[in-house]
Amino acid sequence: MNKKEPNLSFGLFLLPFALVTLLGALASPRDAQGQPLLLLPDVKAVQDYRQAVSEDVAGLNLLGGEIAEVLSAQNTDLFSQSRQAQSAFEHALNIAQAIDTQVAPPALDGLQQASVQAASSYLEAARLALRWVSLPEAGNRTAAETGLTQAQQQLQTLEGSQWLTK
Repeated sequence: MNKKEPNLSFGLFLLPFALVTLLGALASPRDAQGQPLLLLPDVKAVQDYRQAVSEDVAGLNLLGGEIAEVLSAQNTDLFSQSRQAQSAFEHALNIAQAIDTQVAPPALDGLQQASVQAASSYLEAARLALRWVSLPEAGNRTAAETGLTQAQQQLQTLEGSQWLTK
């Protein structure tokens, strides 16, 4: 009987260890090659920032569609069109503020600058679209379309970053 007690204790020790190891292996984030990532504080900060920028890129893509819809001028109701333009401007402002307050790890300073530039370009495009709605002249429409094109180019530059490719 004395020989079986140490084996039972050893087995009870191994069971939780095996469960924790299995859960850790299943829950660990993976890199592009499928290898588990060791989430040191600096690696976690990079991963978190990359995720935040990816979400910002999705928001900017959506915003580009909102601005393009305002500029398409299919809606002849000025009140509705001005509400759409105001909503797009507020959306652009919220994204720009969110990007501005995100803290980037030093290794991702370039990515942060590209994010800020893209958000600023979309904020300017939304402002120009709002100006065109309030004063519908050909010059204002051209400026808004040019602003949107420049913003889309900035976004393409951001999307092309190696830090955002999976």
